[in-house]
Amino acid sequence: MTTQVPEFLSLEGQYASYRPSGVFSFDDIVAMIDHALVFCRDHGIHDLLVDITGVSGFPPPTTLQRFNFATRWADTAGGRVNLSMLAPPHLIDPERIGVTMAINRGLHTDVFTSEPDAVNWLLFEAH
Repeated sequence: MTTQVPEFLSLEGQYASYRPSGVFSFDDIVAMIDHALVFCRDHGIHDLLVDITGVSGFPPPTTLQRFNFATRWADTAGGRVNLSMLAPPHLIDPERIGVTMAINRGLHTDVFTSEPDAVNWLLFEAH
């Protein structure tokens, strides 16, 4: 069980939020989000908002990269964590292929460009 609270993770009442900020490689940010999912899963936190609007350092992910993180996060969440992503528009695939891939692998997730929409989905539509 992961006991140390990941940097950038905080509790917002009914859900946890993970708000990394800075310049990261794509692989690093995927691993960081995975670590936040592990923490939430292991501590019975069922709802996680991940806000990557403050992150830079990589271009929009390729389809293969989307498949890889969708599969990884679905495996990590194990059906126990709902994931709401807040991302800048340029990182979101217009067809939302990453969301579809993750849902097909058992991750209850969606991606948004508006924080109120992301929180609303997490609190009211994810259940």
